[in-house]
Amino acid sequence: MKPRLLWWLGTALLLLAVHTDWNVPLAAWVFPVFLLRYARLVPLRRAVLMVGLSLLIGQLFWLGVTGLLFVLSALLAFTLLAVLQTTAFLADRLLAGRAGPLRTLVFPVTLVAGEHLFTVITGFGDFGALGSTQATNLPLLQTASVTGVYGLTFVLAWFASVANTVWAEGWQPVKRTVLVHVCLLGVVFAAGGARLLFDAPTTETVRIAGISPSAEADRSSSGALERIGVKYWRAQEVSGADPVAVGAAFAPVTDDLVARTKQQVSAGAKIVLWPETHARVLERDQAALLKRVGDEARQAGIHVGVAYALYTSQAPYIRNVVVLIGPAGEVLWTYDKTHPTPMEPMTPGPGNVPTAESPYGRLAAVICYDADFPGLMRQAADKGTALMLVPANDWPGFGSLHAEKAGFRAVENGYSLFRHSTHGNSTAVDGQGRVLGHADYYRTDQQTLVADLPVQPRTQTVYSRVGDVFAWLCLAAAALCPLWTYRRKR
Repeated sequence: MKPRLLWWLGTALLLLAVHTDWNVPLAAWVFPVFLLRYARLVPLRRAVLMVGLSLLIGQLFWLGVTGLLFVLSALLAFTLLAVLQTTAFLADRLLAGRAGPLRTLVFPVTLVAGEHLFTVITGFGDFGALGSTQATNLPLLQTASVTGVYGLTFVLAWFASVANTVWAEGWQPVKRTVLVHVCLLGVVFAAGGARLLFDAPTTETVRIAGISPSAEADRSSSGALERIGVKYWRAQEVSGADPVAVGAAFAPVTDDLVARTKQQVSAGAKIVLWPETHARVLERDQAALLKRVGDEARQAGIHVGVAYALYTSQAPYIRNVVVLIGPAGEVLWTYDKTHPTPMEPMTPGPGNVPTAESPYGRLAAVICYDADFPGLMRQAADKGTALMLVPANDWPGFGSLHAEKAGFRAVENGYSLFRHSTHGNSTAVDGQGRVLGHADYYRTDQQTLVADLPVQPRTQTVYSRVGDVFAWLCLAAAALCPLWTYRRKR
């Protein structure tokens, strides 16, 4: 096959393998085979430039599909990711031939190292991890309970490296390597299947409802804000406007959410969760809203996760919070979002994941983008969390992939996760990644997700104990790889 055709095939498949709302999981297994083969056939300088161009096209495509292309910090960060990914292909070209029986490990080790470096350097969470494309592959997904998402990246990259080696050298010289790879791959899938079969979650469940306001309530609130000349995303403008008029404009959404909380209580929900920042509250009205919801919680004996944008009188004039109200009507904790997105000009919270005891096990919460940071989510596992609540707010082109990524945190840490997203996809996931409930904001006039999620006892995972040790080991191996191959050459 001509090198040019290899490049075009690899690039085309890459566009299907970046984690978008419509990625093709199989493409993530195949596209590196063609690009690895291309990189070995053409002159070194062309290999670096063209493979780098292919990977940059993939990142720009992802940014375009998700609506982040014109966010400068995202553009710079994912350009760096393309460079780090290119380094993995360059390492395979320069070092694999000198690594002897370990030559097929050069590419997966350096690719995992690049992905992990990206998260460490940029602070963009685990975005860009190739393994996240396999969210629906349940047996393979269980690997995350040991290695995190990076273990899935390693499996995909190793398969591509072995396939490319067979393509380049033929069957006979590498048959032992292939047999070892097939056996280990079989062990990975068998272990995942065994975990699904023999370590299934408890049959004890709790009914949780995620609610969103109706389209009519949204229209009423937006119309009232327009009439007083206020844009809700301009926090200083909101804080400086007439508080009575602004409070009245916000009321249709909060009133609707309180009414729907009552409805779900009547239907048997024990925990009700509001979505991120869909409700908007002035600081002067906060106590009244929490008392109102607290009265409902006390009367019904339930927990309510009240998420809202809180407008304050001091810069940056807005907070992104979720408040857990207990069955006695009391505020159990208030949590500020730890990782605001680049589009959220607000002060980050202190980064302490709050927990509270309940009859259903220990409850914890983070907000939306926070769930893309494995270290923060593991903090909740350290505190014995049985159920993680994640109020969220997405946008078209970002909803499905963001919900799938949050599912990795459930598998990594062994707790159930309920993610309720306005303007996106809401999911209820057990500790093994099974999606037990799903709701799409854009397919209904009023989004509600109700699910019975398994709770205590929580499954302790290897990853929740050791964290990203696997990724750090890959990074160390990638750093030592040039020295190893140099010594073999000598």
